[in-house]
Amino acid sequence: MPDSGEVDEESVGSRIAMFRNLAGYTQREFADHSHLSLGAIRKVEQGERVPTYGFLNTAARTLAVSVEQLNGQPYPSRERADARVHAPIVAVREIARAYDLPPEWRPAPRPLDAVAREVDLATRYRAAARYTALGEMLPALLEELTACAHHLHGKARYRAARLLASCYYMAYCLASRLGYVDLASILEERLQWASSLADDPLSIGLSQWTRANGFQVAKDYDTGLRLLERSYDQLWDTVRTDTSGPAVTLLGSIRLRQVTQASRARDEDATAHYFDEARRLAERVPGGVDLVHYHLTFGPVNTTVHDIAAQIELKHVDVAAERARALHLPASMPRTRRGHHLIDAARAFIAIGDHDASLVALQKARAVAPQQTRYHPMAREAMHVLAGHRRKANEEVRALAAWFGSSTTGAT
Repeated sequence: MPDSGEVDEESVGSRIAMFRNLAGYTQREFADHSHLSLGAIRKVEQGERVPTYGFLNTAARTLAVSVEQLNGQPYPSRERADARVHAPIVAVREIARAYDLPPEWRPAPRPLDAVAREVDLATRYRAAARYTALGEMLPALLEELTACAHHLHGKARYRAARLLASCYYMAYCLASRLGYVDLASILEERLQWASSLADDPLSIGLSQWTRANGFQVAKDYDTGLRLLERSYDQLWDTVRTDTSGPAVTLLGSIRLRQVTQASRARDEDATAHYFDEARRLAERVPGGVDLVHYHLTFGPVNTTVHDIAAQIELKHVDVAAERARALHLPASMPRTRRGHHLIDAARAFIAIGDHDASLVALQKARAVAPQQTRYHPMAREAMHVLAGHRRKANEEVRALAAWFGSSTTGAT
């Protein structure tokens, strides 16, 4: 571990210690106020443990800061490539602000088929976690589809609104991944607005699935779970006779988000209940192969992926690591899902002390979804823990730390 005199200013643990000191808490007082384990606080601050999402949410709430502040997001631009990733954020923010301005203030849009083809390309970029390429497309698409929603009528307007909702969701994902939590909240509202114009219950389901994330981040799990249950019931009432892939995908994704929220609330019974519900829905997926609809992935494999992540939050790290070793993700799974799982696997392996397996998982995540991994807080924190646990970090760890843009390579 790092020498006691060294401070890694880039780690989550160091930021927690800084904000804790600013708030006037000793570690023991912080444990008492937050109801977090004193041992866990010490291990996170010393860089020996990757915090769970539940730990981060609780720490942020107790210290009256955001999770993004603890993570250090948005991460500073160290290279030109980083600057390009962040560059579209200003334009996305401006477009979201002007969403309801009169149609005569907007240029006439191109034919909707031409715009739809570009939305399909942007969708592929998002699924591959190609943030730079996605960001470069989104401002123009949002602007043009907003014009379509204002200019068109009837079925054409419904279609434009569905495409606009899709683009707002992709913009929400980009803002969230890069740590722009204020913009993500605005885009969440714009997604709800666009989906309300679309005459499509599945678009509305996507908007509610997204909205629940805000309650998850705020650690208001009870409200988030209630919102998801209501959304599930409303969607089920609409599509209960629809056994197609899109309907099952939305319903199953709502159940998986409930698995996530219940596990972060440390409610084992609720987690098991929602997982069983998701597993039953996964049996209805046509062909038994995970499908992607409305940007969401659902099927037996992604259900297992969520189970592994839930076991980490429930502190069953041995179970999570065992299941992670046994799971083989098909190449057909979107890169975002494969990358996210590999980052979770790295967390599980660190928790059981298998640092070699954790390093391999992070290297695989980098190969599968490099931009997602580079900007993912848990991936970066796992790298910090790996570096800090070695008196002299080996070449592979040093190379990974350098790729993340970190100055941390372990104590010497």
